[in-house]
Amino acid sequence: MQSIVPEPVRSTPLYDREQEIVADVQAHVPMSIQMVENAIVVLSKGWDEMSLEERMLFTDIYDPGDSGDIDDEYLTKVIENYEKILARLKNDIRVEFVTDNEQCTGMRLFTTDFRKIYVCPYYREEESANRKARVLIHEIAHQALWVVDRPYYDPKSYSSSYNALNTKGSWVTEIPVIGHIIREIAHSDTLYHPDAYAWFASEVSY
Repeated sequence: MQSIVPEPVRSTPLYDREQEIVADVQAHVPMSIQMVENAIVVLSKGWDEMSLEERMLFTDIYDPGDSGDIDDEYLTKVIENYEKILARLKNDIRVEFVTDNEQCTGMRLFTTDFRKIYVCPYYREEESANRKARVLIHEIAHQALWVVDRPYYDPKSYSSSYNALNTKGSWVTEIPVIGHIIREIAHSDTLYHPDAYAWFASEVSY
């Protein structure tokens, strides 16, 4: 009986371009890992041992309302979240190229099901390796911490919505199971803010 050999998948310009984009995202994973590791090293020094520049950067990102609530206990919680992000970055990251998703408007990467990272066509226009690595940390933080977005951080402009965020949010967010639900609804803190983790890791590294 003659065996049937399946036809090989034929390469096409579109397929090649999609594979190239997916490979580019994956190629920036080591840079994202380095950024997160640097952030952990800095924060592990403790608040008093961090440099003035490091403390100012951390305060700007994690305590935009200047509540003064930052202490070593808070740093420990941030480090724990960074370690979750790091662990996720070091696992196999599933990347998929999409062209017709409504979330692609003005976006480079996004995640919806906490399993995959989706890449939008606009990603091709981004030339900054730093920005690519930072955005990847942001999306991985969604998966690692199981959280939704808060107002985005922008170091170049004042944002009243970002400055309205506080460091810890409600104590209820720390309750097992229920805390995850409250965290999804309230999203008024920086402790579980993907953008805060992405920006601090990026800025403190460069």
